Amino acid sequence: MTDTTTPRGFVGGTGGTVRRRRKALTTVAALAVMGAGLLVARTALVPWAYPLPGQPRLTGYWQGSVAYADKDVRRVLLQIRHDENCSMACDMTGGIKVCGSGKETHGGLAGDVHNWRGSRFTLDPYLPRDKGDVNIETLDGEWDGEVIRMRARTEFIDASGTWGSSQQPPDPPAFEMRHIDEAAFEAGCAAG
Repeated sequence: MTDTTTPRGFVGGTGGTVRRRRKALTTVAALAVMGAGLLVARTALVPWAYPLPGQPRLTGYWQGSVAYADKDVRRVLLQIRHDENCSMACDMTGGIKVCGSGKETHGGLAGDVHNWRGSRFTLDPYLPRDKGDVNIETLDGEWDGEVIRMRARTEFIDASGTWGSSQQPPDPPAFEMRHIDEAAFEAGCAAG
């Protein structure tokens, strides 16, 4: 008697096809579970950058006004990003623009969160140091949903480029920042 069935694994064989489909579905399901696990881990480990849907985030674009003096109020625009590739203590990177006194200053920034939720953090701007002007050296923030309460530490460098302890103005009072969109950040000082 001759066997007329098709060997398993060949076209037309039912056993091999079912096993391949089952293996492919198992692989897809495993990848989906791993991807969901990574998303949950990001939200659990860095909730200020990857919040649950509907929750506020610290990352993004922000705007506020800092008063260096009664007649010297400047707009500060921030772009805050989570820095996933930093090898040392630098949780955030981004950009900063300072508008006022007839000029726009812009540069980068780096910073650290001081707690798991990201409600307290410090940013170090990398701005050109203008002679004869007040310069932002550090920003300390307290984030509460849609508002950041910011304190700027400033430094005055005189027209000759020297720093003197007797010339330093008091740090400006705290100011608030609120979310803006990317277009407002890109428009910078031209936006008002």
